[in-house]
Amino acid sequence: MAWPAQAQTSPALSKLEISVWPEYDRPEVLVIYRGRFAANSPLPVTVEIRIPARVGQPHAVAWVTDEGQQFNQKYATHIEGDRLVVSFELLSGSFQLEYYDLLPTDENGQRSYTFTYVADYPIAALSLDFQMPATAEGFLLAPAAPLAVQEADGLLYHLVEAGALDQGEARSWTLTYRKADSSLTVEVLASTPTPGTGAIAREPAHPSGWLLLIPFVALVAGMAAFWLARQTRLTCGPAGQTWPQGADRALFCHHCGVQLRPDSSFCHQCGTPVRKM
Repeated sequence: MAWPAQAQTSPALSKLEISVWPEYDRPEVLVIYRGRFAANSPLPVTVEIRIPARVGQPHAVAWVTDEGQQFNQKYATHIEGDRLVVSFELLSGSFQLEYYDLLPTDENGQRSYTFTYVADYPIAALSLDFQMPATAEGFLLAPAAPLAVQEADGLLYHLVEAGALDQGEARSWTLTYRKADSSLTVEVLASTPTPGTGAIAREPAHPSGWLLLIPFVALVAGMAAFWLARQTRLTCGPAGQTWPQGADRALFCHHCGVQLRPDSSFCHQCGTPVRKM
């Protein structure tokens, strides 16, 4: 499958990172694109990203500052065959796009999902991570990833360095596994025992020392956070632009910085409880 040729002046991506996380915080597959355009790309850049039309709409689109701050990105969509084209004017060199896709499951608890990516732009370096659900069994990825790593959250990630892709070049991977329950990974992470309970636990979202301090310190910290939130009036954007507090700004995790759903109780990347301001 190849997309219609774009203009010869089409920009190029210096890197694109794709995360494929089945049954993370929904009984679907969460797909996250984190892209950066080449340093010499003129700004603003008109971006078109194609995702499966069956997903309906992207879950979130953001532009990202050099410091990693994420802001809601306005976008438009239209259908091209079996693809939904998400288009937007990007004021910075980096973006993040997320969507949820259907996860086929049979009556025996067998899951199978094929992820296909067709390069919308030339890419210097494409990398992917496929997250194994917390309670999955017999997880297989085809073609197999050359490396599988257990991260600090206790989850296993199959890592793929796909290298450079030409515009219109396609790559596919199929993951399969069994799961006897309907639990979501974020729920398992939230209930993981902390060190000292006799179980091997993931790295805590907060330094464990804070958990041992007296309630007075927690009260002081809460008052300080409230004061800082009230004092912050403007958030800086690219090219000297400013936004009123909360305007077009994405809700993000205070621990890892990933963009969150407005109704999230836990971060879908690191499992940290969401702070409600």
